[in-house]
Amino acid sequence: MAVAIFVLGLLQVSGGVLVALAAKSGMHEILGAVSFGLGVISAALAIIIAKIDAT
Repeated sequence: MAVAIFVLGLLQVSGGVLVALAAKSGMHEILGAVSFGLGVISAALAIIIAKIDAT
């Protein structure tokens, strides 16, 4: 489960970066930044879940 969440987090981070780089307005930049931030949180959550499962 942790691996799936980590992969989805990485996809969200990469999607956020691509949206931010191709942004044509401020709204798209905000969307990219929020997507990047939530992707980082998802990846961190996956790491925490993996450490909890390991114990």
